[in-house]
Amino acid sequence: MDRAEPGLLLADADAARDARRWAEAAGAYAAYLRLRPDDRGAIVQHGHCLKEAGDPGAALALYRRAEAMDAEDPDIHLQIGHALKLLGRLGAAAEAYGQAVVLDPTGAAAWWEWRGLMAHQPPPLAKEVVLDLSDLVAWFGHRRAPSGIQRVQMEIAAAAGDAAGFCAMHPEEGEWRWLPAPLFRRLRHLAGSGADADEPVWRETLAALEEWRRRGTVLRPVAGMTLVTLGSAWWLPHYLTALRAARAAGVRYVPLLHDCGPLILPEMEGMEVRAEFGRWFSALPVLADGVIAVSQATATEYRRLMARHMPDWSAPPVRVVTPDGRAWQPEGEEEDQEASAPAPWTAPRAPLGLGALARLRAPAAPRGAPRGALSGRAHPDLPEGPYVLLVSSLEPRKNHTLALVAWRMLLDRRGVADTPRLVFAGRRVPEDEAVMAMLAKDPALAAHVTLLHELDDAALARLYRFSLFTLYPSRHEGWGLPVSESLLHGRVPLVSEIPALLESGRNGAVFFTPNSAEDLATAAEGLIADPERLAAIAARIPRHGGLRPWAEVAEALLAAATHLAGLERDPSPPLPLCQAIWLGHGGLAGPHAGVTRAESVLHGGGWHPMAPWGAWTKPGRATIRLPATFDSPARVAVSFRPPPGAQGTVRLTLTRVGTAPAMFEGRAEAVGEVALEVGAGAPELELVLESIPGTPLREADGKSLEVGVGVVSVALMRGEVPADRIVYLENRILVPAHPA
Repeated sequence: MDRAEPGLLLADADAARDARRWAEAAGAYAAYLRLRPDDRGAIVQHGHCLKEAGDPGAALALYRRAEAMDAEDPDIHLQIGHALKLLGRLGAAAEAYGQAVVLDPTGAAAWWEWRGLMAHQPPPLAKEVVLDLSDLVAWFGHRRAPSGIQRVQMEIAAAAGDAAGFCAMHPEEGEWRWLPAPLFRRLRHLAGSGADADEPVWRETLAALEEWRRRGTVLRPVAGMTLVTLGSAWWLPHYLTALRAARAAGVRYVPLLHDCGPLILPEMEGMEVRAEFGRWFSALPVLADGVIAVSQATATEYRRLMARHMPDWSAPPVRVVTPDGRAWQPEGEEEDQEASAPAPWTAPRAPLGLGALARLRAPAAPRGAPRGALSGRAHPDLPEGPYVLLVSSLEPRKNHTLALVAWRMLLDRRGVADTPRLVFAGRRVPEDEAVMAMLAKDPALAAHVTLLHELDDAALARLYRFSLFTLYPSRHEGWGLPVSESLLHGRVPLVSEIPALLESGRNGAVFFTPNSAEDLATAAEGLIADPERLAAIAARIPRHGGLRPWAEVAEALLAAATHLAGLERDPSPPLPLCQAIWLGHGGLAGPHAGVTRAESVLHGGGWHPMAPWGAWTKPGRATIRLPATFDSPARVAVSFRPPPGAQGTVRLTLTRVGTAPAMFEGRAEAVGEVALEVGAGAPELELVLESIPGTPLREADGKSLEVGVGVVSVALMRGEVPADRIVYLENRILVPAHPA
């Protein structure tokens, strides 16, 4: 028999490999491949044998050859990583292992290899667009199952692929770090495939996240980079100061605006949330190149609020990219769900008693948790259908109490046997006392309501699949992701007729009068009592709910961000003369043009976050820029606040192109009011403050920080007009010392 026949050569190679005769196997595979050069499996096996025979360099060449034939195979990247590791090329090995994790986040071998070499992971290649996932990373620090905004961030970032880089900021830091794609992909996979925050695989992945937070490569902002914030990162303490530094480096900033809830329904949010959102909103005319809104309704609200609160400022342009993406159905269920109709109505199963409701009461939120985040979990058995499903966190804005009032009406009208169970699926929040109180006071209603929370994607998909229809009575939304999910699963959503939900529900929702329990009960009864009508409405829902792949959403968002970043910015309104520009936020709970003006003069990263009275500089150098409308001599007055126990000196340098600088130096503990004058020159003036060496300061919350000096206000006057000084002094006396 001719042993040169390809099949026999391959059999000889496999037999030698199984016997661990590596050199002999490598020779046989080489002979076979001379006859069958495109057999990718044999190429990989040839590489394995050469590697085991002590030649990882030759093995790597074969693995690269196999990679060129199929770059989507995670195993080949794992093998490339092994070869590179043997060759001592740890950075390249980490990159190869990381690519294997990106392609298959479930692969334990690739994950552990990458985890061991995470410190050697090279920073990503320069990207024009960087997606900021700070809000998502902070969420994962305390929760596993994503909420709506977190899901949108995950899906857009995953769909963006190599078109963008990822970064995130630790809540206690004021700089971004490059977020490795393998770590993000692993977190995303685990967040969707389970809800147990104590599962070992999740805890271990969180440990990797915490290690990255401490040691990850810092992102250095550079001109030409566009930073796109996908979540609600405005609550991070140092976010605005980091944006200011990035802007000074030439970075363009385009946030994704999910909603304007803290301004539209301020009574639904705490004072701190309203203040944080208000300060961020006030800074947008200065720091943002544009805004991407998730709906036309949100874009309209944004324009209206900008005009109301900052009428003299040009609002950054806005483009709409709707998060109408589809991706979260468990694999293999999509076609079945599309083909299934709502099950016919049957009597409800055994009730969930008040004892179970008591066990579901949530504990206090952990320190540093995202807004509304709780650490408690509960996993009651999923109910049997049909039932009416409301998917949403139990926050007051979502209006679960309206649903309960309507269901009490239905029980009174139809009786228990003819009223479907109401299922609330969503995370607990500290503000859900009204919902729990209603259930506690009405045992008959409570017996007809099931509460579920901390559910993974598979559980949510099952809930949608066996629901009669869904309910979403929210008072205000930016888009309404549960409405999209309901349509995706072929279930009719019954929703409030508010602007955003008219958009997200346009492909099949039934609408009722907002905040009307009577109208909600009537509409729900119409769907319950007439199965044929409900089926006919469901049949009109387009395939996939009319949703598009998340890849299209991501492509549209990146295109919008690039477009907005390339637009010319409108100039700021002229700096008022003879008026103190207060550099604090005044403790205001909403947007204010005074905060906008303060942001317009603070420049670079030398500043701590604004305080009610003003702003601390960081030790070293901090800059104020004053765009004048005149080129004649200028006078600048600065009001200081020395920190307790101030040390060292404070040096001021006022510069202006075309004239000599003016300087002042004094002891940090004694500096109060300082005025400097410079001659005629270019319109813009720059005031540099240098604090040497700085002072340790302990804040009211116990945190310590190093500060230079406090700056309360700054004012610009014409140097050759003595009357300007009198007007300035009058304004100091008559105008309140804060933005309000």
